[in-house]
Amino acid sequence: MDFILGCNYWASNAGADMWRNYDKDVIREDLRVLSSYGVTHMRVFPNWRDFQPVMPLFSGQGALNGYCAEGDAEFDNPYYLDREMLTRFSEFLDICDEFRIRVIVGLITGWMSGRLYVPSALYGKNVLTDPTAIYFEQLFVRGFVSEFRSRSTVYAWDLGNECNCMGAASRIEAVNWTASIANAIRAEDSTRPIVSGMHGLEASRESSWQIRDQAMWNDILTTHPYPFWCMHTRNDEILSLRTTMHATAQNKYYAECGGKPCLAEEIGTMGPMLASNGAAAKFLRVNLFSLWSNDSLGVMWWCGHEQTMLTAFPYSENMVEVELGLLNPDRSPKPVMLEIKKFSELLSSLDITLPEASTDAVCILSHGQRQWGVCYSSHILARQAGLNLRFCFADDGIPEASTYLLPSVNGVTVMNAARYKELKERVYNGAELYISMDNGVLSEFEALTGMRVLGSYEAPEEKSFELSGKKFRFRTKRTYRLESVGAEVLARDNTGNPVISSYKYGRGRVTYLNFPLEENLIDGHNAFDCGDFELYKYVFSSALAAQPVRISGGVFTTLHESEGKIYAVSVNHSDDPASIKIESDTHELTRVLYGDTHRVEAYDAAVFELTAKTNA
Repeated sequence: MDFILGCNYWASNAGADMWRNYDKDVIREDLRVLSSYGVTHMRVFPNWRDFQPVMPLFSGQGALNGYCAEGDAEFDNPYYLDREMLTRFSEFLDICDEFRIRVIVGLITGWMSGRLYVPSALYGKNVLTDPTAIYFEQLFVRGFVSEFRSRSTVYAWDLGNECNCMGAASRIEAVNWTASIANAIRAEDSTRPIVSGMHGLEASRESSWQIRDQAMWNDILTTHPYPFWCMHTRNDEILSLRTTMHATAQNKYYAECGGKPCLAEEIGTMGPMLASNGAAAKFLRVNLFSLWSNDSLGVMWWCGHEQTMLTAFPYSENMVEVELGLLNPDRSPKPVMLEIKKFSELLSSLDITLPEASTDAVCILSHGQRQWGVCYSSHILARQAGLNLRFCFADDGIPEASTYLLPSVNGVTVMNAARYKELKERVYNGAELYISMDNGVLSEFEALTGMRVLGSYEAPEEKSFELSGKKFRFRTKRTYRLESVGAEVLARDNTGNPVISSYKYGRGRVTYLNFPLEENLIDGHNAFDCGDFELYKYVFSSALAAQPVRISGGVFTTLHESEGKIYAVSVNHSDDPASIKIESDTHELTRVLYGDTHRVEAYDAAVFELTAKTNA
C-alpha cells in the first residue's frame, strides 16, 4: 500500500466556512500549489451544519410538526441534505481529480478547531447519544456516501472529525454511535476503507473510547499526535527525544493493540509560539521517516493553509488554531511544506515497498497502570537500547515471542487468569520475561520470580543502586522487601534490598525489577536523558545479540526482511549528526538507498539494503 502523504484541508479564504463562502478559483489555486509540493492525499470536511441544515417546525403548544431547511425551504431528498452544498462538493472533487489528489472524507464534521457545528434541529442535544441526532447522522451518512460513492478520487470514508469531542458518552454509547455510523457507510459503500477519525483512545477497559472498539468497527485507526494536546507528551521541547518519538509510539499502541493499520491523520506543532518554523520542519522530517519505517499508513499535517486572516469563530477566539499551515498566506511554502516535497520525491525514487518492521519482543500492557504512558516509556527505552517492541493489551491475547515485557505492574487485576497462565507457560517452555513492579499484586510471585516478599509498605521513596559500574536512581510508591529463594540477585539498592534478580523458570528465564522503571519516566522533564535505557540493554542482551543486523551509534533502526534481503532504516532523533557502524555475521551491505553508511544527519535518516552472505 502506498504511504499516504498529505494534509488536512480547509480553503485558504474561509477555513471551516469554506462551503458557505465557496470560491472554486481559490480552491483550484490552493490544490495546484499543494500538489506541486508533493501532497497526494487530503482529509476534507463537509461541514455538518452546512450540508444538513435541518431545523424543526413547531405547531401549537410547541409540538414538533416536522423538519425543514433553514429559511423554511423544503429538501429535495429524504436525507435532509442541501443540494447546493452537494453540487459544490462535487465540483470540489472535480478539482481534486484535476490535480490527482485523493481525499479522505470526514463525514460527521460536527467538531472543528474548538467549535461545534451542528444543525439547528439538534441544538442542546448530545449528538452522540440522542436518538434524534443519531437518526439525522445516519441519514446524512447514507445520503452523502450514496451521492459520491462512484467518485474515484474518494480514497476512504472517515466517521468524522474527532467526534468523541462532540459530547459525553459511556463506553456502550460510544460503541453504539460508532457502529451506527460505520454501518450506515457500509450500507451504501462496502468497497472503501472506513477510517476512525477519533483521537485520545485507550486500551483500558475504564475508557469510554477504546482502541479495540474502534478497531472492531473501522478498517483504519487514527492518531492525532500533537505534543501540545496529548497526554504525557508536553514535558520536553518539540525536538526532544520524547516528543519526536510520540507519533510513532502512539501509532504502534493503536495498531498493535487494535490489530488494524493506523494512520497519523493529523500531526503538527501547533504554531510558532510553541516551536519555530525551522524546528517544525525538523520535527516533521524525523516523524516522516520514523512513521514510514514503523508501519504507519501515512502522515497528514494539520493543515494546508494559515488562518490568520479569518474573522469568524473559532478563529476569532482561538489563537492556537491560526498559524498551522504548510503554506504562508501568499501560498509560498513554509519549511514543513518543503519537507513533504523532499520526502515525496524520495518515495518516488525508491524501487522498494518497505516490508513490515521486525520486532524483538512483545510488551504486555496490563490493567491498573497508565497504559499509554507505560507504552510510551517502554517504546523509548527499547529504541534507545536498540530493541523494537510490539505492544498488546493483556486481555486481547498475547502474541508468540521469545521475549516478553510486563512493565510497571500496578493494582490487583493485572490480567485475566487464563492469560497469566498462558504467559507463564510460554516462559516455562523457553521464553524470557521481564517484570518491573509498581504497586501491584502477582499471584504465585515466588514461584515465578524465585524471590520471596518478606513484607511491604506503601510510601514514596527515592533510592539508588549500581549495576555494571553505573549508578541508577529510582522511585517507588510501594517498597517490597525481598529475599532470594532461588533467584540470582544482580543488584541491591542503597538499603540492601534486592532490586534486580534473575531466575531460571523451567527452560525460560524471569528477570525482575523491584521498581517501576517505565512509570517513573512518564511525567519527568528530560527523563530519557539519564541513561536508564542501559537497564534494557543489560536485561535484553540475548534479544539484541539475536538481531541479524546491528547498527550502532545513536540512531534508531528498524529492520525489514524480505526474501533474503533486509532493508534497514536508521533514524536520528537528535540535534547532532550520528556516526554509525553496521555489523552483521549473516548479511552484507549491498545498496545505500538514502543517506550515508557512516553518518546520519540531525533529524534525518539513512536507508540501506543488506543481502544474505553466500557463505553465512
